Amino acid sequence: MFKRFLLIAVVASLTLAISPRVHCEYALERSTSTGPRSVSSHSDADQPPEELLNDIVAWLSSNFDLPAIKDRPAIEFTSRTELARLRARDLGSSQSFMGNDRQVAQRDVVALYDNNTSTILLPDDWAVASPTDQSVLVHEMVHHLQNLGKLKFECLRAREKTAYLAQAKWLERFGLSLEKEFDVDMFTVLISSACMY
Repeated sequence: MFKRFLLIAVVASLTLAISPRVHCEYALERSTSTGPRSVSSHSDADQPPEELLNDIVAWLSSNFDLPAIKDRPAIEFTSRTELARLRARDLGSSQSFMGNDRQVAQRDVVALYDNNTSTILLPDDWAVASPTDQSVLVHEMVHHLQNLGKLKFECLRAREKTAYLAQAKWLERFGLSLEKEFDVDMFTVLISSACMY
């Protein structure tokens, strides 16, 4: 049984590493908030409205085992290059990511959540009217609720499962899928959120 699981994990890791399309990486467990971030100005029209954030929290708490916390995250916008730089820095400095997530460093970073400052970092081309972009916000809001709710996980990676499932379910509301929009299938979600020691 263990050999079979190990074989599946190796095949999945190789599939992720050699996939011709770019995968998405979202959440960030930042051990420290060091150094300034390069944040771009974003019009208030493109900021997620309070009503959308309230709807997302209500939807997440009714569809997933997440607390309906009223405190909202700070939301900042930055370039995809800056998102990738921040992710690479944190992967390099975090012991919990060493060895296990080398393929993660090769993925495009779509958005990040900073646990220390309760801040969601979205790409500067994020659009409030796009269901695909909204799903990215849903994913990061899961991490915000996990953080403020002080939810515990076997490992950092385990918190991704709920975030991906919520994102997939949000996309389904609009006839979209995680696989079509982000090239992430449920098998990849299960493997990438497994705590393999």
